[in-house]
Amino acid sequence: MVGDELTLPFEVAYSEKPGKKSKNMKRLAVIVKPENVAEIIASLKEMGLEATIYDVKGATKEKERIASGRGSGTFELAYTTRKVVATVVNSDSVDQVVERMKRAMAGEKAVVMISPVDDLVMI
Repeated sequence: MVGDELTLPFEVAYSEKPGKKSKNMKRLAVIVKPENVAEIIASLKEMGLEATIYDVKGATKEKERIASGRGSGTFELAYTTRKVVATVVNSDSVDQVVERMKRAMAGEKAVVMISPVDDLVMI
């Protein structure tokens, strides 16, 4: 594993130091409810993409209800728990990947953050 050359699914090779020219890539990060992560990951794997999953907490208008113990009722948390699923794709594939994610969500609301990636450097 140590000597293996790592590449992304869309054939962009890592370099030893940052390049002078942009490689024209985008990082997509979608914020979803924990129960929707499996569908998003499955849709990305169908396209041959890999993803990283982060646990996040947010302070929003929406409150999360938690049941506590036997007969003691429920209480509302001041935050909501979500997952962020992030991947890097070619700029040409952004629309296709976002559309796949949208279909995988099946009517649920989600936020996709799209940001440029200038280079990938293996350290």
